[in-house]
Amino acid sequence: MKKLVCILFISFLLCIRPAALLCTGCNCGEVKELQRRLHAAGYYDGPYDGFYSGEVAEAVARYQRGAGVFPDGICTYRIARSLGVNVKYDENDELTVRVGRFLCAVCRGDDYLSKLALSSLIVNRIKSPLFPDDVVSVISGLGGAPECAIPADCLRAAYEALCGAKPYGDILYYSLSSEPDARLSGREAAVHGRFVFYR
Repeated sequence: MKKLVCILFISFLLCIRPAALLCTGCNCGEVKELQRRLHAAGYYDGPYDGFYSGEVAEAVARYQRGAGVFPDGICTYRIARSLGVNVKYDENDELTVRVGRFLCAVCRGDDYLSKLALSSLIVNRIKSPLFPDDVVSVISGLGGAPECAIPADCLRAAYEALCGAKPYGDILYYSLSSEPDARLSGREAAVHGRFVFYR
């Protein structure tokens, strides 16, 4: 029974998505409308089933190339609106993509909790008076994030952190466990995977 509850909870988490951020795995009416609009614009020939498949992501990427946007296949609020798809504006939309790109660059091969913790660290820094209050400056201070195709779990972790998930509380710093940062010694720390997170 415990196993079933865990599976159901994880399935629920996998279904969480931002209101205006459509990406691989989403299944909703907005995706069905997106499929229709992409078809009308000549980018998509698949079914109108409401499922954001790889085929839909490729169609969105083709549209993005034509619009001069990095072709990551993620339908943000701006892309949806430019196609005429009526989606609710979500201020976390752009932030989710930026944090997701950072996770993609830093957390290759790491588990979901590592990605969620690193996302929450970025959100904590944005809210802390010790750091700049915008995501671009915070991510630049952590080494930046190149444009890349963002895996769905990176987007999900970014969005959950922006919604308030904090697996290790108010962490503000991290180092790799193989390369501990002497400047952070004495701070309260949590170790997970190859990361050490500090408050």
